[in-house]
Amino acid sequence: MMSTGIIAVASATISSTLCHGFSTQPSKPVSMWQILNTNPSTTAFQTIFAPGSRGEYMDGYSKAAMMERCHDDYKWSFLEKKDSVPQQVEEERVEMMSHLYENRQLFKYVCMVAFAEHYLMEDDDWNTSKAYETFMRQQEMQPPDESIFGGVVWDTWQQDDKLPTLYKEKGIDYVRMHCNFGDGNIIGGAAQLLTPSNNPLFGKLARAAKECQVNEMVPLILMQVPWREEDSDDYFNQAMKSLADELQFAGVECKQVILETRPPIGISAQEEEGMSTIARQELGFQTGQNMFKSINKAFQDTTIAGFCVAGGSTKGEFPTAMQDDTQNAVRQGMRSCARDDWGYDLCFWEMGAKLMLQPKVGRLWGHNGQAGRDAARELFCVNARDMADEIREVS
Repeated sequence: MMSTGIIAVASATISSTLCHGFSTQPSKPVSMWQILNTNPSTTAFQTIFAPGSRGEYMDGYSKAAMMERCHDDYKWSFLEKKDSVPQQVEEERVEMMSHLYENRQLFKYVCMVAFAEHYLMEDDDWNTSKAYETFMRQQEMQPPDESIFGGVVWDTWQQDDKLPTLYKEKGIDYVRMHCNFGDGNIIGGAAQLLTPSNNPLFGKLARAAKECQVNEMVPLILMQVPWREEDSDDYFNQAMKSLADELQFAGVECKQVILETRPPIGISAQEEEGMSTIARQELGFQTGQNMFKSINKAFQDTTIAGFCVAGGSTKGEFPTAMQDDTQNAVRQGMRSCARDDWGYDLCFWEMGAKLMLQPKVGRLWGHNGQAGRDAARELFCVNARDMADEIREVS
């Protein structure tokens, strides 16, 4: 049985064929906004995530972060030359990503790709948007039941509440907004998050989300609050309550909002790593269940489009990233509750440099010519497939 959302997408393709004959030209893809706006959440989630195992590749690195990874992780031979210049590195990185996206098989496992804004820009000297253009060509060729969606990281939402016109021009589906409230010392305790007037960021987030929806783009809000402290549950609960209140006040349609946070597991990375696999899985699953209950209470049983469990950072002297089995257990805890209460999985996977664009992908690209490039593309796809298998296997 084909879902209502997929029927809606397929109908658009059929209508185009009837009007213009049996053309080989691809029809205009149906946007994420249209899917969420015209379908109940249960159908929309299955249409987008098909049906819950596809996820997001996050390529929202700033130019500085991108350069750091190219130098530290990929070990490209030309970087050792004294006359190598930043533009050469940027061009090589864009060329690599374009090649990785030129793979129909990848999008059986990936339904969303978030780009840094500089990947959308056009340059007189070279094609900085080549990777995004490759993705858009793939989007046009996708079958109706495997639609894919392009996103962008809106870095200036705190300074400018007007959405850049570039996003509309480029056909962006969803807009990422990242908001870090700081650690407990900066916030001054979880209770400070309960009063939005103490933290104007909630209001700014809500107004920015409304601006996205006015332009028929889906806001994806990443909130960071203390998550490894003992009282991390309190921070999470208060943050969700204040965000839900501000979204409602701003007139945001919550069924067309995607959220992301790190889970309030309440222990250090070192403590987590020292736990047994079973203990980590139990901790993650319970944490995921508690997170769903908090979201459901904050949004007063109003569904949201999706939720992503952020995994922490692998960089720095003291990495905070979760263990993979803990992170997937959090997803499964949320999904089990969401299926019972909302009728769909809610939680999807997202990955960037940790598991998808591993250093090995970049190193394969930089060696053995075309064979190395094709091997990098294959590994990138295999990494996405493994993530899809992991989240599907337990569900």
